[in-house]
Amino acid sequence: MLFSAPQHRRRVNHPADNIIGVSAAVKKIRAELDCAARSDAKVLLTGESGVGKDIAARVIHQLSARSHMPFVAINCVSVPDSLLEAELFGHVRGSFTGAYRDRPGLFETAHKGTVFLDEVCEMSPRMQALLLRFLETGEIQRVGSDRAQSRIDVRVLAATNRDPEQLVADKIFRADLYYRLNVIDIRVPSLRARPEDVSLLFEHFLRGYASARGIAEPTVAPDVIAALVAFEWPGNIRQLKNVAERLIVRAQNSRISLADLPPEIAGRPRAAEAVAAPAERAPVEEIFDRMVKNRESFWSAVYPAFMTRDPTRDDLRFIIRRGLHETAGSYKMLVELLNMRPNDYKRFLNFLRKHECHVPFARFRSAELRRRAPQDDEFSGGALIDPTSSVLDRQLPASDDMRATGTGRR
Repeated sequence: MLFSAPQHRRRVNHPADNIIGVSAAVKKIRAELDCAARSDAKVLLTGESGVGKDIAARVIHQLSARSHMPFVAINCVSVPDSLLEAELFGHVRGSFTGAYRDRPGLFETAHKGTVFLDEVCEMSPRMQALLLRFLETGEIQRVGSDRAQSRIDVRVLAATNRDPEQLVADKIFRADLYYRLNVIDIRVPSLRARPEDVSLLFEHFLRGYASARGIAEPTVAPDVIAALVAFEWPGNIRQLKNVAERLIVRAQNSRISLADLPPEIAGRPRAAEAVAAPAERAPVEEIFDRMVKNRESFWSAVYPAFMTRDPTRDDLRFIIRRGLHETAGSYKMLVELLNMRPNDYKRFLNFLRKHECHVPFARFRSAELRRRAPQDDEFSGGALIDPTSSVLDRQLPASDDMRATGTGRR
């Protein structure tokens, strides 16, 4: 997503020429990718969701000496843990139901080339151990085999949209695996860190989608560009690309005006907000009290407002911290505290992960409780052992260590 068709007046025989942008952030990432391509060292790409880490990995491969060999990518969170081992390392015939023949894994398939492990920090502890062993020895042992296969020569690139150092500190991700992967660390910039590039990217996406539909590229009003540049793009380039596609699909004329943009980008009130004057936004402490004292569910008190960016991510993290303080670090008890059903537990955790609002629970646990529950919840990869008592009737503390700003945008 950082990359696309070459810009005008740039040479076209170099993969880095496909990077669209004139900002200092883009110039820096071009130089870093070029430097990483000169060696066989492992690379860890970090950055928010939607910034283009996968394409950055492909450019490293294209610039490297392995460019004529396979480039194989896998999203570690999209493959169930029970299948990920066979996907990476292969399996032998009869090793499990449906294994009718021997099958090489992705590492073998990419021999002499490059393997890209996206969302590597979502691997289970067991898969982390298997990956570490491969990185240390280069040996492949297929599922169902009693011996290691021949050594495999691949370059490993990995990516995550989470904070790997925090995951290591919280003992969710192995420190030894992190240091193995993090030989070269490249931070892919968010779109809001490069506003100078928004108009170039938007016009490129418009041109591409218009061409695909066989229509003329529409012109863009100046106030549209101004609104796009002013927007913070929480979904980064992926979100910008989707907006461009939507505008082409719904195009009614040859000119895009401010009225064609989604309300949150154009700065217009949504239809429901236009019926009556908007009420003053409730402070996050009031929202927390609505759930704890008035027994309103998280899904009605927080979720709808959060999806329209009020409250913000910082506000939601504040709510989670308040809740974890009350539940002694237990996410299962937090589900009860915020009036969700027990079977909403996984949905709640997935929601926090998706929006990067998860909060490490360890600091809220007493030493005695940590000894009783060393594997707390799904953030640590284990089953939640939850010895805490009910907290619904506890008196809330007057303040927390985090201040609710209530006004910031994500």
